[in-house]
Amino acid sequence: MSTPARERRRAPRAIADFPIQLTQGPEGAEGRLKDLSAIGLSCTTGADVPEFTKLGIDLQLPGQSRRHSIQGAVVRSEASRTEKGKFEIAIYFTEIEAATKLAIGEYVSGGEPA
Repeated sequence: MSTPARERRRAPRAIADFPIQLTQGPEGAEGRLKDLSAIGLSCTTGADVPEFTKLGIDLQLPGQSRRHSIQGAVVRSEASRTEKGKFEIAIYFTEIEAATKLAIGEYVSGGEPA
């Protein structure tokens, strides 16, 4: 009998499917969230963003009017297996306001686990 795989993630994640804005310096790109946690996110974008790239993330959680600005670093980047010409990137948050972290935590706790 095998034992279940141990969850390696440090924070719970929820499935998310809404647009975000990614910025690097003066340049920006649209992204679409796949999942979200209080410490990071996974999204698809049309730009191939190298690992360790620092990005700004601007997002508005569904049902909320406040926009949140977060700083993060790309920790994974690979071509999408399901969408031609798209890339899947994972971003670890490096700078996040306490109110934003709380709002994301509430979103994750009420969402479908990823």
